[in-house]
Amino acid sequence: MKTKPKTWCRAFHKIGSYCEDVENNSVESFNNTINKAREKPFVAMLETVRRLAMVRIAKRSAISYSHEGLCTPYVTRFLADEHKATSTCFVSPSTNGAYEVYLGYDKHRVCLNARTCTCMKFQICGIPCEHAYGLMIKKTLVAEDYVCEWFRTAKWRQNYTDGLVPQRGPRFWPSTGGENVYPPPKPDDEKIDKKRKKGVNESPTKKQPKQKKRIMHCGICGAADHNCRYHQKKKNKKNTTQVESSQGCLTQEK
Repeated sequence: MKTKPKTWCRAFHKIGSYCEDVENNSVESFNNTINKAREKPFVAMLETVRRLAMVRIAKRSAISYSHEGLCTPYVTRFLADEHKATSTCFVSPSTNGAYEVYLGYDKHRVCLNARTCTCMKFQICGIPCEHAYGLMIKKTLVAEDYVCEWFRTAKWRQNYTDGLVPQRGPRFWPSTGGENVYPPPKPDDEKIDKKRKKGVNESPTKKQPKQKKRIMHCGICGAADHNCRYHQKKKNKKNTTQVESSQGCLTQEK
């Protein structure tokens, strides 16, 4: 109950919209389509979206008129997925056009006259569910005749009859009478080079004070001409020189 089943569970879907989708795929598809248009200025962005929508409607209209069949391709795919389950249905007739359909461990009441099934899928989708489709196959009926009108090819073509009207260029647009809006002037290349040399956060007019050079001191002897690492090397070098001089004196005495 914490997930609010009224927003996604089929038992709470409204009857009459003939849509069982509970995701936002259409919004994500729209955002992906206008992704390049978002980078443009406001008017150019709207013009790009308008042109994309106009071309999309024209393509969909051509596809709908090239399709042959009573219903849309979506219905064909929908019924093809249910065809495997319909072969295992057992049908028991009743009065007033009602039937009892067994499918696996489930049993549902189907009425072809009212186009209803107790699983509620037939009423929500507008396309026969697996129970109703199994009944139609047993009675050798055409399933497309019981599909909602919104999934018919004629209605599909009607959706794209009135598309977007092509527009003329900005020169022919009506004037608002307001002030013209221009892009900001581009900075000179020399100023850009100076800013890059001096740094982004530094002002080009103010002189920056010179930083004092840091003087390293030795941590052993405290002298300023070397550090502790070179002090040790200097000490080792001095000892080596003393040993060599002493060995030279010994050889001269011999």
